Amino acid sequence: MNRYIHYSTSFENAGTAREIELEKKLITPQYQLYQEDHTRMQKHLPVKSILASNYLCKAEPFVSSLISSEKFKDILSVAKNFPGNLTSFLGFEIHLGDARQRADWAFAVSGAGDDRIVFENLLKQGNFPKPLIQQPEWQQIAAFSEAWTKKDSILKKKVKCFWLEFDMPETKSDVSIPSVFFGPEKISEDAPKDAMTQYSWLVNDALPLLRGQSLSKRVKRQILNCIEKIPQGASLFQVGTMLSRSTNDVRLYINKIHPRKIIPYLNALGWSDKDDNFGTLIADVQREADRFVLSFDVTNDGIGPRIGLECSFEENLYQEETRWEGFFEYLVTKGICLPEKRDALLQYPGVEHPDDFSGGVMKPFVSISQHLDNIFSGSPLVRYISHVKIVYLPGRPLEAKAYPAVRLFEPSSTLLYE
Repeated sequence: MNRYIHYSTSFENAGTAREIELEKKLITPQYQLYQEDHTRMQKHLPVKSILASNYLCKAEPFVSSLISSEKFKDILSVAKNFPGNLTSFLGFEIHLGDARQRADWAFAVSGAGDDRIVFENLLKQGNFPKPLIQQPEWQQIAAFSEAWTKKDSILKKKVKCFWLEFDMPETKSDVSIPSVFFGPEKISEDAPKDAMTQYSWLVNDALPLLRGQSLSKRVKRQILNCIEKIPQGASLFQVGTMLSRSTNDVRLYINKIHPRKIIPYLNALGWSDKDDNFGTLIADVQREADRFVLSFDVTNDGIGPRIGLECSFEENLYQEETRWEGFFEYLVTKGICLPEKRDALLQYPGVEHPDDFSGGVMKPFVSISQHLDNIFSGSPLVRYISHVKIVYLPGRPLEAKAYPAVRLFEPSSTLLYE
């Protein structure tokens, strides 16, 4: 018997941080009920019996050949710092050409409901571990979260989602500093094209809060220039800053860019590739996927040489997507994906159905309240591959990374069996 999910509501894309897609939930009557319970719960944060690690534990058996049990425990040790009512969308980053069983991970905070308030409460009300919140990077994140919730804040209007990504070190650390990414509101095609008019908040408010200091005039100009020159039909998707790394660069993600516009756009920003190997790569992947997100780092002098090309499919079939098999086969043929990792990832997609939540790590979900009992009893936990990212650096070998996701869908989804 094949069980799958038919989605009775559409989802409006709200962004990705670093490499994992977040989609904005439409406010259905069921979701409004869920938000009412969110409001009740956020007054008593943290809800210690529900943790982000609960979601990840349900995925562990399906990544056991990709992530060692030791490394998975390291991930859970960080995930346990975050209540489960903060997020319903998490994911891993798997290096496809690396034989080591390690992974980075990330989770999303949506701006569609009250999740941002849950996030602020966690960081501001003494519920977050002191060794972390005392770090300047976490204080910067807390300042951003506070501004994101203020009634009249420009960030509340402009920022649609927020991601924290944790680069897991080779040896366990007591201090976890994430890289952070946020999705800006999409600008209408009819809006003025002046980037400074539309995105002054980005360079003058949002990024200074996250970085703990103002941007230099040169970096501001470079960021706005990159935005100004985005090709028609594409849009600014995500903005990131790598707090976990020793860099002041800002990463931009350009969504739904047509493949033939990628190199002209990069050239207009001062990037060059004398051997045109990137053009060959684009022609190849265009036969394997149909949705592309371009990423690059903005520096004082322009954009960096490293280019990320995220590949996926326009139609969101989640765990039912069958086209990944051909894409991974292409990556193996290119020598940038190990066959064993291809095989493991193709076995990853699936669904944990409500009747599977009756015990184990999901048990807390059905015991918080009557409302949550109704919500979670109809909410499938879906495992799927969000996308694959190919990293291109002129003169260097290609790298490929896959992003298997874990997502708890709202109960307006209809379960079908056949």
